[in-house]
Amino acid sequence: MQKEIFLVDHHLKDINPITCGREECESGHAFGPAARFYWLLHYVVQGHGSFTCGGQTYPVTAGQFFVIRPFEVTFYQADQREPWEYIWIGFTAGIPLPEKLQTQCVVTAPRCGRIFSSIMESELLREGREFYLCGKIYQLLSQITEEAGEPDYVEQAKTYLESHYMQQISIIELAEQLNLNRSYFSSLFRRQTGKSPQQYLTDYRMERACQLMLEYGYTPGQAALSTGYPDILSFSRMFKRRFGVSPREYRRTHSDAKSP
Repeated sequence: MQKEIFLVDHHLKDINPITCGREECESGHAFGPAARFYWLLHYVVQGHGSFTCGGQTYPVTAGQFFVIRPFEVTFYQADQREPWEYIWIGFTAGIPLPEKLQTQCVVTAPRCGRIFSSIMESELLREGREFYLCGKIYQLLSQITEEAGEPDYVEQAKTYLESHYMQQISIIELAEQLNLNRSYFSSLFRRQTGKSPQQYLTDYRMERACQLMLEYGYTPGQAALSTGYPDILSFSRMFKRRFGVSPREYRRTHSDAKSP
């Protein structure tokens, strides 16, 4: 069941409401792929669904909203068992918007729920709906900015890589778990560390491999399996690229250097 509130496009320069409403979706209800010329936010009141943008699909649940940016092709679908109910607001913007809206596809913001709910109260107004909604959109931007003391994604990613280096790790999946666009995550990580996430992981694995061989007497094969490499060949190739010598040569040279 859908309830849309009809608006007049006043072509306001800073924030200009275009559409808003509420929908209780049926199981599996989907929309897209499609693109729009305006920003569109969907806040999930209850239930679940999925949102696809930039070639990646994200789960979305109550207390979160997904962000459709202008001219971005997206697709979204309600869960089969617990289809979502959401409130949406669409608008054009002539002012800079919070970075979170520009970089994240899904935003966790339960405190924004009351603002989205009050958007539906515009239906009670016979005149001035659009100006009322301008105020609500500004409240949303304020709340999103207030909550922008967001987690340090790079430090979270580094901690994850350093604690799971012995496992098979997908950088794409790591970005998805952080609810970040893959390219944005990689550029953010490189900006703060000087390395790509994959290079950081490789370097960390090499450091741990050296430690295992020199301090704990691991063979190159044992070090390979303990640092996320399924076979000695790929490990040796990566090791030689990093240090210029094979793991056996490195182990022998440094072991001799430690001998009296």
